[in-house]
Amino acid sequence: MDYRRLLLTLPLLLAACGQTSPQAGDAPGASVTAEQRAAFLRATPTPPEAVAQGQITDLADTLPGGKKIASQAIDKSVPIILVHGMTGFGRDELLGLVHYWGGVTYDVQEDLRALGYKVYTASVGPFSSNWDRAAELYAQIKGGCVDYGPARAAEFGHTRSDPAKCYPGFYPEWDAQHPVNLIGHSQGGPTVRLLVKLLDDGSPANADGNNLYAGGRAGWVRNLMTISSPSDGSPAADNLQVLIPQLQKIIVAVAAVAGNLDTVNRIYDFDLGQYGLRQEPGETFGHYLDRVSNSRVMTSKDSAGWDLRPDGAKEQNAFIGRSKVTKYFSWATNDTSPGLLTGWHYPNVTMGPELVVTSYPYPRPLPPGMGNVYGTSQFGGVTYDRSWWPNDGIVPTNYSHAPIGQQRETYTGQATQPGRWYVLGTVQGYDHVDIVGNLTLRDVRQFYRNQAAFLNSQ
Repeated sequence: MDYRRLLLTLPLLLAACGQTSPQAGDAPGASVTAEQRAAFLRATPTPPEAVAQGQITDLADTLPGGKKIASQAIDKSVPIILVHGMTGFGRDELLGLVHYWGGVTYDVQEDLRALGYKVYTASVGPFSSNWDRAAELYAQIKGGCVDYGPARAAEFGHTRSDPAKCYPGFYPEWDAQHPVNLIGHSQGGPTVRLLVKLLDDGSPANADGNNLYAGGRAGWVRNLMTISSPSDGSPAADNLQVLIPQLQKIIVAVAAVAGNLDTVNRIYDFDLGQYGLRQEPGETFGHYLDRVSNSRVMTSKDSAGWDLRPDGAKEQNAFIGRSKVTKYFSWATNDTSPGLLTGWHYPNVTMGPELVVTSYPYPRPLPPGMGNVYGTSQFGGVTYDRSWWPNDGIVPTNYSHAPIGQQRETYTGQATQPGRWYVLGTVQGYDHVDIVGNLTLRDVRQFYRNQAAFLNSQ
């Protein structure tokens, strides 16, 4: 067993294991386990209907607008910050053997640095809320100790700071005259959008002196790009909060492969010190893991599990809005193709097997998968229709751009304006983790070279 692969597939396992939330139209209490879904897939190795041929995007063709950018138009002095998604990790985790951005074989950060860009890789809470992640991201870029805000900390019952989260700063001179560009994959997208909101407008209830929540920092982020981000949440995330017991089994398995339960914290960090969830001296890893698994943070609204639900995303989008001075750009990914009879979306052969379980459109009596999801979200705030069916295994393709209700426009090479959202396109034949180079031998470096050149020319 490869413990690196097991850790990298953690979000996928969480989404695939345990019970699926009942959807409108299901029998009361209907649920399905990962084993039942796997058994169905073994019995149905190919789609039961003809499927449109899937397409694969050549990453060399992902330069937005399709026109080569003159080197003199690229301002490489503006730093680019890479922000990972849920269950992501920093450069010193996984024994340094795997890069979130690039995987085992490649290293996107160092590749871009070799081309003259200033690039930094953030490491924020892998299971934390977008609020907590944004606070950590701010401290990592600017320098200083993280401040979650007094009102926020009181609301959710955690400490306002964490002594383990004090940083020298990627870019201490960061301000409106020295802006940055942000690239967020998956949950990294809503995380960077929320950071821009707090920079611009702050949060009066959490303001204290000149902290992040004082606001007044419009223009600190020149450009923001989201990649495969659940701007409106994902139906797959409706399952996360009932699956916490599976987390313990997965991490214990990782520990067994690594060879020592008490060294796993050096391989993977939950980054939940604000909740007192750090391994104490003399505490066994098993006991520590029990505290993490049973913590109320895993089932609260101060977690990734809530923020990534369609209901949670809808609630948060109403608060975030959009900056008037930052430019927004987005890429989606799709690794499904429609059935010619039903229109259901089936995983392409290029989709990683870890994602097929969530993506596949299951027929009755099984509850639907992402490829044929219907009814409403778990708390009824979002209605699903066929526009939600194309997906990358985790995120609905059509909901990876500007949130529902916000204006967006397709980018075709026109001059861009602050405060507008530009849809750059869809990378076909790449699943949710392919696009960052994880769980694949695919080389994504050219994609990020194109995006760096584009962002730093805007």
